[in-house]
Amino acid sequence: MADLLQEMRNVLIEAGRSVRTANSYLSHIRRLTRTFGDSVTGLTHAQLESYFNALLEERKSLSYINQAQSAIRFLYTEVLKKADPLPESGLPSRGLPLHGVFTREEISSIIGNTEDIRYRLALMLVYSSGLRVGEAACLLLAGIDRKAMVIHVNSRGGSHVRDTILARSAESTLDQYLRTRSAESPFLFPGRGRKSCISARTIQRAFSESLAAAGVDRHATLGWLRHSFAVHLLEDGVDRKLLQRLLGVSTPSMMTPYVKLAVGRGPLRIMSPMDRFMTR
Repeated sequence: MADLLQEMRNVLIEAGRSVRTANSYLSHIRRLTRTFGDSVTGLTHAQLESYFNALLEERKSLSYINQAQSAIRFLYTEVLKKADPLPESGLPSRGLPLHGVFTREEISSIIGNTEDIRYRLALMLVYSSGLRVGEAACLLLAGIDRKAMVIHVNSRGGSHVRDTILARSAESTLDQYLRTRSAESPFLFPGRGRKSCISARTIQRAFSESLAAAGVDRHATLGWLRHSFAVHLLEDGVDRKLLQRLLGVSTPSMMTPYVKLAVGRGPLRIMSPMDRFMTR
């Protein structure tokens, strides 16, 4: 198995995957190997379904399960050169827990109970723009396009990753935060040094405090804000392919859990274009 993992690491590097993604994929395959041993290279549909059901029972997040699927697909199609063992829609859809998504009222309460303006803005951007916590932590000031109402998402190294929406409801908090920000740094949320950004762990700690202050008594993770962004937009009628672009999700099957979690999804919930510029 050590040889298989090393081969997978080499293929990941050749494919241009980031170090973080490579390490995450390898971690998932190590777990898979601990479960199935030598049969990991020839798993059946039933075995994989049992494996993912176990992850659901452990209350693993949607992002964790989605990445586990991606790692398995990569192992089979790119390393073993075998057929994709997972159906196009993915396996962990039956019984997917609703606890991975906040209600809109809960999100309002969580943000409202975040006293520090810096962390309030960070949590707002994670939810309102569908950012991963690491992406929110290392956002560049230059990536906030107020004119186009767009956020240019960058990697930790500064390279452009994708574009997503900037919520108008976040503008006043952004203005308030920028007035208090004195550090000379290219990052929206500077770290201790000029060339560093705030750590994702710091934002996660602030989220935990806000969750407790809001009285939301659930074992939630910060990733739920991003999941909620996806589910709420689907409920409001946003096109699935457009949402996939906003999230930076690589495969259509990774959108399936969000679609299944969306309640009352339908085209009649889309806002009329006239409602954006005309009032009664």
